[in-house]
Amino acid sequence: WVIENLEDNGSITSADAVKAGEGDTLPKDGLVVGKCRVFAAAAVQSNDDDGLHPIYLYLGRNGWGTGVHPTTRLCLEWLGDHGVNDGDILLDYGCGSGILSIAALHLGASRCIGVDVEAEALVTAERNIELNGLDGRFQGLHTREVLPYDVCPPRGANLCVANILIGQLVRPSMVAALTTNLEDGGLLCLSGIRPGEVDALKEAYAGFEWLEDQYGELTAAETENSIESYGFDCGSWARLVGRKKIEKDSFIQQMSDLAVS
Repeated sequence: WVIENLEDNGSITSADAVKAGEGDTLPKDGLVVGKCRVFAAAAVQSNDDDGLHPIYLYLGRNGWGTGVHPTTRLCLEWLGDHGVNDGDILLDYGCGSGILSIAALHLGASRCIGVDVEAEALVTAERNIELNGLDGRFQGLHTREVLPYDVCPPRGANLCVANILIGQLVRPSMVAALTTNLEDGGLLCLSGIRPGEVDALKEAYAGFEWLEDQYGELTAAETENSIESYGFDCGSWARLVGRKKIEKDSFIQQMSDLAVS
């Protein structure tokens, strides 16, 4: 992917004391989400020894995700409670600001691969990675660069988070991208979905064993700074987590068989 001319009309990112992401408002003393405390880029550096991992985020033209939306919070909480083991490789699909990758690296991941359809978001994510002192452990890819079994050869990523709306998540190309680039037995965390959309998502991702104890729902009213940031109640959202079943035939072979049946 290329970044030429992206900043002809001004910088993609800027540092603010309370604004981050695509204009979200964060408390001056940081937003606590799971095992992390999220700050705007120009906030006073935290010296608190509270055991929480500080995350600093730029304000960007394109780089969604700060923790004030229920779906981001659901993913961050899952990473801290269930997701990351030391040395894991994370596939962060729809990475936006890079907040989930930054959290995963703090929590023990060895490296993260962030994918986004927006080049500006990839620039923002990489700058946020650098801001948090995690250079060299993040690779940004445009969705056009993602091929089956190619993102993290030879086995695939250990876990994948995809905080993307249902219309994209159920597309066959998206299902193939996530499924083939995750190792057998790897964990898939899906959000960006409403509770009523869960069954459709389970049907689309048939090759997964769903972990009901890791399912979660969260409303905007329950999410700190959500309504204050957006100016409206964005409602109730869900998190679905599954473990990839061991493939007997490759995913591509399964799709080929379906195409000719």
